[in-house]
Amino acid sequence: MRPLLDVTPTPEQLAIFARNRPGIELIRGAAGSGKTTTAILRLRSLISLFVNRRRRQQVDDPVRVLVLTFNRTLRGYIHELATQQISDSDEVEMEISTFAKWAMSKIGYPQIVPESIKKSTIIELGKGIRLLSNFLYEEVDYAMGRFLPDQLEVYLTARRDGRGASPRVDRSMRVSILNDVINPYLEWKEANSLWDWNDLAVYLAEEKLDKPYDIIITDETQDFSANQIRAVRNQLAETHFLTLIVDSAQRIYARGFTWQETGIAIRPQNIRTLRNNYRNTIEIALFAEPLIRGLPIDDDGTLPDFSRCQRHGRTPIVLKGRFRGQAGYVLGYIQNEVNLENESVAILHPLGGGWFNYIQQVIQRAGLNYIEITRESEWPEGDENIAFSTLHSSKGLEFDHVIIIGLNREVTIHGEDEEDDRLNMFRRLLAMGVGRARESVIIGYKPEDVSTLINYLDSSTYEEVNV
Repeated sequence: MRPLLDVTPTPEQLAIFARNRPGIELIRGAAGSGKTTTAILRLRSLISLFVNRRRRQQVDDPVRVLVLTFNRTLRGYIHELATQQISDSDEVEMEISTFAKWAMSKIGYPQIVPESIKKSTIIELGKGIRLLSNFLYEEVDYAMGRFLPDQLEVYLTARRDGRGASPRVDRSMRVSILNDVINPYLEWKEANSLWDWNDLAVYLAEEKLDKPYDIIITDETQDFSANQIRAVRNQLAETHFLTLIVDSAQRIYARGFTWQETGIAIRPQNIRTLRNNYRNTIEIALFAEPLIRGLPIDDDGTLPDFSRCQRHGRTPIVLKGRFRGQAGYVLGYIQNEVNLENESVAILHPLGGGWFNYIQQVIQRAGLNYIEITRESEWPEGDENIAFSTLHSSKGLEFDHVIIIGLNREVTIHGEDEEDDRLNMFRRLLAMGVGRARESVIIGYKPEDVSTLINYLDSSTYEEVNV
């Protein structure tokens, strides 16, 4: 699959590279503003700076570099871009990984409790708490990921950054969650000599590795937990460059914290904002913006801004009809409107899996090749330019054409309240998926099972097609 082939600095990006001082740099920007590209270009610039310094000082130790991404698919994409931009050298030791894989390799691969068992254990412990099971599980994961084990009492009174206003979790409910769920769960793990993914972050937040890192870059940092950020900070060399790439408007996981509580001091002069949208057309940005309009956005979030786009393009299409009709329209669109020799197509869905089976068969019968990239750690090198992925795994990627069909109520289940946490998450998730597109967007749903998300679209920004 064709990744972004040419990484050329924009004037906004050049301004960031003009000053490379040791310390922490926070780079903010909306979807399409070039955050990942900026990460790669900054990486190249910092490596050159450090290598030259080592040569002047006649130091033989290699420059140690760590690039962390949130998921494996984005890791594969960034690895491909970095390979194009940064030459192999004995003077540089570079690791590009997800946090989980990196942490496992450094700690020695402890026995991790399977996610299904972790979830069922937490839900069973919390069966007396009046919260939906999925929300309870996410709340527990949020609390354990935000606070170190000896600081969990702070959860009782802390502002629940990143968790929304509904359902309401008051102090008495938090006491129950801590005493009846979190503490027994921690005791259960210890009794069975098990770790979970948060334990990796806690360990590295408290223990330093033998060899610290000179350069660390974290991409999609808004979906890292506070403990993961603490772990990253703890592994920096005395003279270091830490670059945090962030847009909290695209946060799609139960995360939320302040930089101060992770021990990171962000000075105003070390915050850079990428404002121009180089990926999306004006039409795509106009289509995406209503999905997150009115959602709470903190200082690290940036709304899509059609006035910052550089070009016009096709009007997004919303398909209305049964899945068979949606799939047939998509096939015709790919065959007639897409040049698969040099354009990429992403077919996305909240769940993936069985939802992809039918349309994959349709595409295969038409003689078109495709790949699945969900959770893949290596970017595919073949000629296939049609990719299937969950919406979550498409985070940080970009494609010429984005197709999201089968967007029905059953795959976006949430509470009834307008401020419901899962509803807000789905709105951000869909906006993020739409924002992956450079040229065109197609969304499809079945009228008798329409997702609430369709109601947030502005009918003046798309063409509706009955199929």
